[in-house]
Amino acid sequence: MDSINWLNLKRKVRFGDCDSANVIHFHNLLKWSHEAWEESMDKYGIPLNEIFPDGVPQEKSSLPIINCEAKFFRPINFGDLLSIQISPQKINNHLFQVRTLFFKDSIKVAETIIIHCSINTNTRVKTNLTEHLEKWIEASNLNNLVKEC
Repeated sequence: MDSINWLNLKRKVRFGDCDSANVIHFHNLLKWSHEAWEESMDKYGIPLNEIFPDGVPQEKSSLPIINCEAKFFRPINFGDLLSIQISPQKINNHLFQVRTLFFKDSIKVAETIIIHCSINTNTRVKTNLTEHLEKWIEASNLNNLVKEC
């Protein structure tokens, strides 16, 4: 599997993403981070209905966000083509984070970190990360180790 296709994504800044100063509205960075995470899992081959509950009553897990942060290093404007790098990390058996880096012309312009907790959809009790999610995180980290060699 080619990591370029599922850990490195692209996004063009649209007019509706910006405020009156032609700079992205701050909340879009977190939205794009979450959308990039979804796209990454989809491209990796994980059926998204196995990650996100579909409302059908059964023993499934949910992944609520328990913490998030965003840092802006440079303005992001209408028309900018952003390269997005996803870097997931397992924290423990029920927590993981997704660090997302945003680049414009190879310059880091922003970064987010979103932490998710795996819980049982019905009982709301912490549960282990799903096998699919574990494999996605592991494969992502193996790719990073190979690049460092």
